[in-house]
Amino acid sequence: MKNFASFTILTLLLTLRLACVPVLVPAQTGEHIGNILVLTGASCAEELDEQEVDGFTRYLRHPLQINLSSRSRLVSSGLFSQYQAASLEDYRSRHGDVLSYSELAMVEGFDEVYVAALRPFISLESHSAPGQLNQKERSRQDLILRGSFKGESTSYALKYKLSLPGKAAVSMAARDYYGDAAWFPPSSWSGNITVNGKKLLSKAVAGDFNLRLGQGLSLWSGMSLGGFSSSSSFSRRPTGLSPSYSWSGIGGHRGVAADIRTGRFFILPFISFPGLREKMEGSSKKSVRIMPGGALGWGGRNGQVGLQAWGTGERGTVSGDFRWNIYGVDLFGEAALESPSGCLAAVLGSSVSMGEGWRVSGVGRIYPRSFEGAYSGGVRSWTKTSDERGVAVGIERYGFQFTVDLGVKASDKTRKQVKLFAKLPLQLSPEAVLSLRFTERYRPYENYLVYRTGLRADVDWSSAGLSARYGESDSDAWKGRFRLEGLLCKSLSGLTYVEAGRKTSRFSTYLRATVFIVDNWDDRIYSYERDAPGNFSVPAYYGRGLALSFIGGYKFRLFKTKTLRLYLKVSDVSYNFMKEAKPSVLEGKIQAVLAL
Repeated sequence: MKNFASFTILTLLLTLRLACVPVLVPAQTGEHIGNILVLTGASCAEELDEQEVDGFTRYLRHPLQINLSSRSRLVSSGLFSQYQAASLEDYRSRHGDVLSYSELAMVEGFDEVYVAALRPFISLESHSAPGQLNQKERSRQDLILRGSFKGESTSYALKYKLSLPGKAAVSMAARDYYGDAAWFPPSSWSGNITVNGKKLLSKAVAGDFNLRLGQGLSLWSGMSLGGFSSSSSFSRRPTGLSPSYSWSGIGGHRGVAADIRTGRFFILPFISFPGLREKMEGSSKKSVRIMPGGALGWGGRNGQVGLQAWGTGERGTVSGDFRWNIYGVDLFGEAALESPSGCLAAVLGSSVSMGEGWRVSGVGRIYPRSFEGAYSGGVRSWTKTSDERGVAVGIERYGFQFTVDLGVKASDKTRKQVKLFAKLPLQLSPEAVLSLRFTERYRPYENYLVYRTGLRADVDWSSAGLSARYGESDSDAWKGRFRLEGLLCKSLSGLTYVEAGRKTSRFSTYLRATVFIVDNWDDRIYSYERDAPGNFSVPAYYGRGLALSFIGGYKFRLFKTKTLRLYLKVSDVSYNFMKEAKPSVLEGKIQAVLAL
């Protein structure tokens, strides 16, 4: 209670102090979570992960120049599908650069909602814009330093990237964890050197990289959604080869890779060394293997086809995929053959635009039990792309989403499950939106976890205006959110919070208070909370208590083109309502972002 009271006083004082600070600050990543959800197909922030959000955060700092980027650059950014990138490239060749967001919304494959979500991450800079000089993009350096404490433990993290636009980039990331015995060497680190070419060689990467190809059955690094919500979640959006310097590095590769393009064809050879990252980070139990592989693909105006293969000597996978768009009907699929088991996995689906904002989607998948899917990230209902058969259908219109997913274990037909998901946004006023969310998971084979029913209501308010269809404005505003969430599984659990803050061109700051009652670990509730750029916080609430969190940021202009951004986050969790005493947890974090 002493820590809780001290924290309460501290946050109130800091909030008052921030209201008087005459310095500039950018919006934090949390300001644009709604945009990220539209672009990824996730239904809520709790479905995202650190790597995925980190990629979007980089484009908040340095928006993608869509008029000056190649097709491969558009695809590898993760902001555009193959079809959207091809459509945009074709539009630019016929009509010139896109000079307004309304013009971009008229390009085939785009609409007003998607363009509204894209706006914070892209730039319409054009060498053909009226009155604009043809200036070359300057080199950039970005440095992130973070220090944090939790109880008596401390940790640190850092990131650095040097970019020479159109030529090369060097990046690295390192961090340690709470409870580590020594600060150096760091517990986890990654880095790479990327070289960009102008002719056949699109780019080459040495170090850590991600591969996202096809529909994810053969090669898919990093995050992949495990459920079905919007039409975007029914298929994967491959981004090919991309450098990685994530703090976590989960699912990534360490080795060398190249992206070679000629006309509409691309070749992507690589050599990865599974176990090398763990070995270099001090794990003596991990052995290092050699994993060569590659991909060959063709992309046209309305779609693309690809072939992927990799092997380690012990096992390997060969897969073929396609995606095609015909008059608004999106068809996609992939089949993967795994060795030495000889089993075949497949996914096939479609998404159809019905007009007036309606879209109907469906997908079926067959993943045999013997299909290990070591580097897979295909659509699924359980935790792995293995031992599963199922079909999902969904309907969507202007933010309304409804999906039904039927699945069964390939190894045991009695292990069946049904998942339902529904989300309905309602415009309460020009400044307020109510979002209702319902989830249901039914497993008749479980002993006591047969049903898992979730209900959630969020009320978002912004003084600058808020739209259930287009999201919120980037204008200066007071903001607030109220959430009420209930979960019925092993027992009845609940969570509610109130969040309020102020975001202007001078500063941004938020204060949140949460009350939770969760008596069983199986009923834990995950709830996203704002954090500094490059961090992604989705704590699991378990027990009974109160939580407070504060996040604030500042931006200082050091020189004409150099900036320093400072962020402070403090959170405290006190288990005030527990029958048995449990110590509170106080955590603090300070982060500096230097852009040169």
